[in-house]
Amino acid sequence: MKNYLIILVMLLAIACKKESSLSQKEEVANEAVTPLDKAIPLPAGHSGMHRSGGHIPIIMVHGLGGFGPGEMGGLYHYWGGQDNIPQYLTGSGYPAYEAKVGPVSSNWDRAIELYYYIKGGYVDYGKFHSSHFGHAQKRVRYFPGIYPEWDAAHPVHLLGHSMGGITVRKLVALLEQGNAAERTDPAHADIFNGDKTGWVRSVTTISTPHNGATLSYLLLDGNIPFVRKMVTWVAALAGIVPGIEKIYDFSLEQWGLEQQPGESWNAYAQRVEDSDIWSTDDYSGHDVTPEAAVAAQATEPDSRNVYYFSVTTKASLRGLLTGWEYPRLDMNPVLMPIAFPTPILMGLGNYTRNVPGKIVIDSKWWPNDGAANTYGMSGPAGSVIRPYDPAVPLEKGVWNDVGVYNGYDHFDVIGIGYFFSVRPFYTNIARLLSTVE
Repeated sequence: MKNYLIILVMLLAIACKKESSLSQKEEVANEAVTPLDKAIPLPAGHSGMHRSGGHIPIIMVHGLGGFGPGEMGGLYHYWGGQDNIPQYLTGSGYPAYEAKVGPVSSNWDRAIELYYYIKGGYVDYGKFHSSHFGHAQKRVRYFPGIYPEWDAAHPVHLLGHSMGGITVRKLVALLEQGNAAERTDPAHADIFNGDKTGWVRSVTTISTPHNGATLSYLLLDGNIPFVRKMVTWVAALAGIVPGIEKIYDFSLEQWGLEQQPGESWNAYAQRVEDSDIWSTDDYSGHDVTPEAAVAAQATEPDSRNVYYFSVTTKASLRGLLTGWEYPRLDMNPVLMPIAFPTPILMGLGNYTRNVPGKIVIDSKWWPNDGAANTYGMSGPAGSVIRPYDPAVPLEKGVWNDVGVYNGYDHFDVIGIGYFFSVRPFYTNIARLLSTVE
């Protein structure tokens, strides 16, 4: 089956209109590839093996443009590609569930959806939020819940890839803080009470741009958000890939963007193109900008009740003359036009910006994994971030940086486009998480 996520990124790369031969013209540093099955040493006294009563479930959350269980005809998986990592972990004694949230929705909407996807119920985005942005407050679809017993006595580990890591941080903030504006509604949903401390044992982020992604700047075409382009390009693929409308769900029901019975795909695509969502800040393209990331950090500090872990990926090599970061030759080729630096049309590897009132983008942002900046993957700026050390007792509220996995692009680490099994990588993470149970 075709790698559908890579098709999406290919189309985004075309949008950049980068007219470059992608020929590297300077010598680059030699950086060794990190073995993906590199053992993560466990704290003293922990084996990471099965325990009586079983392990706390791991909820795995996809990133921007991702897809959930049952999509892609059930033949291809966000977590593992042709493999099924959640299923494999469960069979290995570490129960894992794959979540589905809106692939292009805002971080608020995604976090709310994640809550109901885990716990069960009809999604309620909140009266204040919904009226402010102009979409429906509730969904008509009911989620049965993948772990309905979820509460402080039955906590979960939240694991997110890319934007999924930002989403799980948002969910933790909602669980513990709730939302004061939503509580002014006498009929507000329970999620906004902020009385759910202890529901999340740990947060693990993989390739997550906690400080925002310069990709959000590079893929702007005039005033049209790149996510909007992604949506309409997927619609255009309907005539190329038979049955595409049946294998991918944009999950924009709150915006009235569910394909109606008898509605042609072209008509549905036009409704998506004309939607009010793109004239608001309530979509993912806005929430992955560095400015939005800084704003979120100010209002959503790390929880003192949660263990934090982060994994960084890097698929670029530093030019010895310019300091630019060039894509590794084994980077997914559809990511190269986005990442490749040139003197005229900048890529992730040399993008800079200094605009009054905006985040300054300088050389620390250049190392990347083809889609996200390596800078910020270890944790949000302003957080307490420490290199993970098994000899040092783990502390809640502190980010434990597991380290840089050099030589892996944004999709390699989830098993998409990677020619070797990612099972050992996720098994090692599951074993590490078991030590805080």
